[in-house]
Amino acid sequence: MSEYQNYNNVLVLAAHPDDETLGCGGTLKKISSQGHKINLLTFTDGVGSRSLNQKNRNENLTQVCDILGIESFNFGSFPDNAMDTVSLLSICKFIEKNVNFHPDLIFTHFHADLNVDHQLVTKATLTVFRPQDEKNSKIYSYYVPSSTDYNSLNTFDGNSYFKLNQLEVEAKIEALKTYEEEMRPYPHSRSYENIENLMKVWGCEVGASYAEKFKLIRETA
Repeated sequence: MSEYQNYNNVLVLAAHPDDETLGCGGTLKKISSQGHKINLLTFTDGVGSRSLNQKNRNENLTQVCDILGIESFNFGSFPDNAMDTVSLLSICKFIEKNVNFHPDLIFTHFHADLNVDHQLVTKATLTVFRPQDEKNSKIYSYYVPSSTDYNSLNTFDGNSYFKLNQLEVEAKIEALKTYEEEMRPYPHSRSYENIENLMKVWGCEVGASYAEKFKLIRETA
């Protein structure tokens, strides 16, 4: 029997394609391998704010979903690194339009990330999935290297862990390689070495070789 038998529908909200892998790629592989349905929603192309002629990162999502076991995905066209130029209502309506089920488990950004797009996706998540209609759900915030850690005024106070095995760690790294242009050499925060080191440190915090750490925002039962 699945360790996560109550997670019939899992929803991942990621401001930019690659946030889902950076924040919870190993956990998504873990949950999907146990037969649970995972849906991914991204909001921007991840590169639109740059002057370089870079490829739309949403084009990577099919391969990433295959690697991590994500069943379906949708993506939006909100302005990259400028989601604060659109109304919160329009972001909420985008979520409502693309999520036609009640998610039992939700992964979203940390509210105090340095990136403004991350902040707004978190705010929209909490707005859309208000506790109502006797529908239960668990909401986690995930940690994105080079955003969560770059806000020196706030600290990520993660309190929940998903232990990972070697195969799940390798799947996360493999998925990140599809976003090769976004990765940086060590000792950058968004380097392969740091990302694996974080999983090792978080694993040690709970007596495991590897883990991903999350902030539990709300749980109803």
